[in-house]
Amino acid sequence: MTIEAVSPAMTMREAAVALLAHGNVPGPHVDAEQVARIDRMIARHRLTLDEKLTAAKRQYSAEHYARTTALLPAELISELRAEARRLADLNTRRIDITVPVTGDTPRRLGSLPNSLFQEQSKLFTALYNSVEFRSVLSTVVGTPVLDASFEDEKITGTHQSRAGDTHGWHWGDHEFAFIFIAEAPSIEHGGMLQAVPHTVWDKKNPAVHENLAGGTIRTYHHEAGESYVFKTDTTLHRTVPIQTEGVERIIVNLTLASLKDWLEEKSYETTNAVYTD
Repeated sequence: MTIEAVSPAMTMREAAVALLAHGNVPGPHVDAEQVARIDRMIARHRLTLDEKLTAAKRQYSAEHYARTTALLPAELISELRAEARRLADLNTRRIDITVPVTGDTPRRLGSLPNSLFQEQSKLFTALYNSVEFRSVLSTVVGTPVLDASFEDEKITGTHQSRAGDTHGWHWGDHEFAFIFIAEAPSIEHGGMLQAVPHTVWDKKNPAVHENLAGGTIRTYHHEAGESYVFKTDTTLHRTVPIQTEGVERIIVNLTLASLKDWLEEKSYETTNAVYTD
């Protein structure tokens, strides 16, 4: 999808509809039959979701985070876990860096780039392009979710398996991220999500410690197979460092945009540092 899909003559609503429709046209690397199959699975599952969707919407409104595990069918969750495991095993890229625009916070982990998913994924690329999946997420967050405006950020992953591995404090370049957790350590081994909503990312002065001191840190533990969506552009977040050698945390991140993301000028220092060579 390109910004040319939007005409200056469009209203904001027309632009959002155009971007949403254009963003749900799978690229050449996407298996259209898998997209259709996942659409059918989620559509059937959604018939049972009224109360769970309401609960997720309520949680997202309060916390800019919502647990979404119950919103996907169990069969699909099992398939996604297996593909994430396979991709993590294929991946050879590992980083141990700090990122200046987030206050030199650390990134120590296996880094699964978008190119790996384009070349090797059938399920996550299909899920990203599923109209039914986008509809569920849009209901939770209260606005249409669109393709990420930066191709390299659309689908990425991390694999933490060594003591000290962490995805240090940072914000996201786009408004939304759907995180699927394929493997997760038990809570005593670390790896939990910590999040401080309602914070502002100034890339010239990220003031991470000031944001931590001035906000409320929420800590979320997830089991393997769980998932969540959250507002990454105004939520300072990290994973607690892995405490035990050999335990694993494998996640896949589907980055999604709001209309605002497409209308703003953006730079992508963190994605370039973590997921591209």
